[in-house]
Amino acid sequence: MFAFTLSEIVLAPLVIPLLFFIVLFFLLSFILTSKNMDIQGLLRVLYSKPVRRIDGRVEYLRDL
Repeated sequence: MFAFTLSEIVLAPLVIPLLFFIVLFFLLSFILTSKNMDIQGLLRVLYSKPVRRIDGRVEYLRDL
């Protein structure tokens, strides 16, 4: 069987915990933001023209 050791693929002992931290951070951020990513909201943003109000809010108009 062909396999590399950790030193051959340049994974030092300090890099492994950093790699796990980055993966966990990505998974946690994806889980926390995925509730805001629904198809209707995404299509509303993609297919409508945004209008910025005076107070800074952005509204998406339905049909133009």
